[in-house]
Amino acid sequence: MKYLLIVPDGMADHPLDQLGGRTPVEAALTPNLDAICMEGILGSAHTTCSSHAPGSDVATMCLLGYNPDEFYTGRAPIEAASMNIELGPLDTAVRCNLITADHEKLIDYSGGAIPTEDGHKLIRAVADELGTDELVFYPGISYRNILVRRGKGDLRVTANPPHDVMNRRLEDVFPTGEDAGMLRDLMRRSRDILEQHPINRNRVQAGKSPANMIWLWGNGLKPALPTFEDRFGRSGCVIAAVDLIKGLGQILGWDVPNVKGATGYFDTDYDAKADAGIEALKDHDFVFVHVEAPDEAGHEGNIEEKIKAIEAIDEKVIGPCVAALKQYPEYRVLVLPDHPTPIAIRTHVKEAVPFAMCGTGVRAGPPVSYSEANAKVAEVQFENGYELMGYFLDS
Repeated sequence: MKYLLIVPDGMADHPLDQLGGRTPVEAALTPNLDAICMEGILGSAHTTCSSHAPGSDVATMCLLGYNPDEFYTGRAPIEAASMNIELGPLDTAVRCNLITADHEKLIDYSGGAIPTEDGHKLIRAVADELGTDELVFYPGISYRNILVRRGKGDLRVTANPPHDVMNRRLEDVFPTGEDAGMLRDLMRRSRDILEQHPINRNRVQAGKSPANMIWLWGNGLKPALPTFEDRFGRSGCVIAAVDLIKGLGQILGWDVPNVKGATGYFDTDYDAKADAGIEALKDHDFVFVHVEAPDEAGHEGNIEEKIKAIEAIDEKVIGPCVAALKQYPEYRVLVLPDHPTPIAIRTHVKEAVPFAMCGTGVRAGPPVSYSEANAKVAEVQFENGYELMGYFLDS
């Protein structure tokens, strides 16, 4: 049996007046996604839980069949795995965004979608001034980087994801807690370094947002998860651009190929992702294709880009991948977002997401199109989202 999981990150949304009371996925053309519902079932699953913030880290772990209450330690150590950063038992990984701030507020969680090459130079500049044997900075993709504090155990802090606090006063949303003073100090000092960097001076002159400050959050120790094959008896591969998803794949013992043109943004190469997923099906039981673009559009409050991303995923990823999957004697496909990222509020929410599933042994349900509203009244509902994966694999 071949299994295909496709996750359009943050695709689920709320009805919008600008779309005549429809959600972006209802407004988008999604014939391939609708066909999965028609051939199989539409259902609903809670992939976030009350004890954790509704981030992609918790939600993705949940939809892959791992209870976050049992396995989750933090976001940054998962991303560190993707970057091949070795963590000791007392090493803490911290997510280090390059952001844009004015004199008072956090303006852009992505530093104006800073290109990776420029982001590397900026993080190296910060590391030259603020790095020590204990505090080590690692450049990642675009605005996403990692800071590791070596040998001191986890940080006792509460730190806001920057995409949740845009246009808020910095002093109101800085990290808090017993160890927060160190993080706040690093963040403030980074601004003096980055404001005057030639890359940011050139960006300002060109009318672009400068990546003029770091934002520290998502801290945690190295997680201990059983591999996917040990847990479910299937080999796996993940096709993704963002470090969080790739890191989780590495922790689960999957193959994690790098896909040329996969950016984690609107300009990602959808065709390349589909090709990589189709190729991975040849040698793996389970293939997970992740696309970040709808989530980025949700965080930016961009309705047009969210609809375009959903339609591109349907046409260029779901359609070709499912067509290739059907060439195998036995197969199943599951499509769902990890969490909703509603345009109106530009952040994640703790709500159930719609899933579509079809394939060998999946009994067809009522013929309905894919939508949040239809999923809410569907027959198959999972209050504990981590139970969905077992249902998908063994139902």
